[in-house]
Amino acid sequence: MKVLLVALNAKYSHSSLALRYLQYYCGPQFPGLASLEYNINQDPQVILADLALQEPDVVGFSCYIWNIELILPLIANLRKVCPQTTIILGGPEVSFDTDFWLETYPAIDYVIAGEGEEALRRFLEEYHKGDGRLCSEQLRTIPGLVFRDDGMVIQNPQEPLDLSTIPPIYQGDLEELGNKIVYYETTRGCPYRCAYCLSSVMGRVREFPLERSKEELRTLASLGVEQVRFVDRTFNYDARRAYELLEFMMELDTPTRFQLEVSGDILTKPVLELLKRAPENRFQFEIGVQSTYGPTLEAVSRRADLQRLQEVVEFLKTETTVRVLLDLIAGLPEEGFWRFGESFDYVYSLKPDRIHLGFLKLLRGSRLRAEATSFGCVYTDQAPYEVLYTKDLSFKEIQRLKLIEDLVDKFGGVRFERSMEYLLRDGRSPFSLFNELAERWEAAGHHWFNHSLVSLYQILGELMAKGNADLLPWLRYDFRRNEPRQATPEWMGGLSNRRLENELIQSGEILRILPELKPLGPREISRRIFVEELSFTTGIERMLFYFPPESDIASVFQVTS
Repeated sequence: MKVLLVALNAKYSHSSLALRYLQYYCGPQFPGLASLEYNINQDPQVILADLALQEPDVVGFSCYIWNIELILPLIANLRKVCPQTTIILGGPEVSFDTDFWLETYPAIDYVIAGEGEEALRRFLEEYHKGDGRLCSEQLRTIPGLVFRDDGMVIQNPQEPLDLSTIPPIYQGDLEELGNKIVYYETTRGCPYRCAYCLSSVMGRVREFPLERSKEELRTLASLGVEQVRFVDRTFNYDARRAYELLEFMMELDTPTRFQLEVSGDILTKPVLELLKRAPENRFQFEIGVQSTYGPTLEAVSRRADLQRLQEVVEFLKTETTVRVLLDLIAGLPEEGFWRFGESFDYVYSLKPDRIHLGFLKLLRGSRLRAEATSFGCVYTDQAPYEVLYTKDLSFKEIQRLKLIEDLVDKFGGVRFERSMEYLLRDGRSPFSLFNELAERWEAAGHHWFNHSLVSLYQILGELMAKGNADLLPWLRYDFRRNEPRQATPEWMGGLSNRRLENELIQSGEILRILPELKPLGPREISRRIFVEELSFTTGIERMLFYFPPESDIASVFQVTS
């Protein structure tokens, strides 16, 4: 019996967690089971051929909002060229509205709703017993299975799995993970009930055995994979467990970075103190703020202590090396354009390493999808079911927010840090600045094209020149701080002062400023520093830029001639 488990990942660099669970849970009993991982950027016809030419008995697809629109035509064509193959769909996208899937898409034979490990194993057992022929009595014994019976769609009750029965999934030859983002979980479920999230309907939190998690994390760390991304919905829901796992990951000898979704306002003092000892680049925390508006938070059943969150983020940024990502969701109930701007300003003021501005997805099975009409929400018919407009936020305003999202990604990080600080002088609202920039960007037609990094400096200088006389020198400052391998464009003005560089080196003054350069000769020191003259309206400032070999960002010192 040949069984193929198929994932269409969002990117080549991603790996499928679901397929590994199914492979290790079912594989020992069914040696003809194989996992195949593709990505959504590959040619669907090539994927179809690869599957069909293997002449499988059973094909199972792992379905999410990012791949379902590709999977549906794929299985329709697979049914035509492999009419005897049994096609099963599983995953969060098809675990809800199950009648819809079987009534609308005849190519689907079965759906597994909810956890798939035990359900798939028992399905394959029954399939093997009946040599591919399954009667209603057999089908009704399989937890979570959705099937057709005498013109009706039947859904069996789901049975939550004892997670300790799942074997370790990161074992054996793992070389293929070396250049991938590896997904991992130590729990399933979430203690919160946010109305937009499917985790809110997954039931209570269940934990994998702690020692099993440590052993697998040790294995992944030993591979030196670039990033392990936890899918635990609230990693720190249990402060003691979180402390123990964080301490364990801190002590691993590895370049691997671990990304965790945490609830910022419940990070405890002991955990924060522990993180002061974390190695650089070891942790990245993703914290969902989503909104700061009370009526919105109440509408989606979300609690937030914003004062505590601010204290925690400030601590992480000043006392630890943890990278901080903060999330917002546009399109939630009760929050209009300018009120969303207040949420944006709050998040921007915390100076995270990255702001992720997302847009509401009305996921199948979520409470907000069922309540969409109550807040005037209209969304796309196709996955990812993204909001088009609400009673509080127009379609035009959402399009402006999408442009703002793009500009925040381009200009909101460290690369344009001082230029943006200058543009935000005198307490200007960050949201109003990005809204103005978006308006000018669109009027100039820049939204139609991709832009090189150097051109972004020039476009920002041109669009925001009026009333900002000192923007140009700050752009030169940011460019020299972040682009050590590129020549400074002439339009930036200013001057590279080689005379002052040589004076600093020959006089030995450079070693007072940067004593770590003492082992180096004058020529090597010269390669690592720039002295720039920046012409501000208040006068010329001379800045020394030093590029440590282990960093992509220069250290900057003010010097005098």
